[in-house]
Amino acid sequence: MAWYYNGQEITVGKSFRNTEGNLVGSGWLKFSPELKTDFGITWQDDPDLRFQNADGTDRNLSDVKAEGIKAAKGVAFRLLGDYDWYIVRNVEVGTEIPAEVTTYRTAVRSAFETIKNAINACDTLEAYKQAYSGDFESLNDWPNKPV
Repeated sequence: MAWYYNGQEITVGKSFRNTEGNLVGSGWLKFSPELKTDFGITWQDDPDLRFQNADGTDRNLSDVKAEGIKAAKGVAFRLLGDYDWYIVRNVEVGTEIPAEVTTYRTAVRSAFETIKNAINACDTLEAYKQAYSGDFESLNDWPNKPV
């Protein structure tokens, strides 16, 4: 996040030269928003690196989608991992896996497939941003854990 004049970053509290070579005093930050606009001083937010390159250009959609799928898969892996011990116990000593655990694990895998298919269906970066601008952990697509 920075202030810019004529394509160059300007530092708060420091003077700079305008395009005519005149010195603009260090108090330029106190200019009204209208005066800043008229003068050509603009504010630029840092790019969101999930969707943009460091220079502010859009990232490649296929790369963004691949990272999204990887992130969603990580959430699914963690959610399933909380119940892996039931599977291990079943294999090692034959204790039955509770039906609600099996149902939950199936629902997690299904939710991941739904999210993955939705990500793959995004045909523009804007569509992806609309659907997945937050983190994958907080999506409502994941099932509730068994009691």
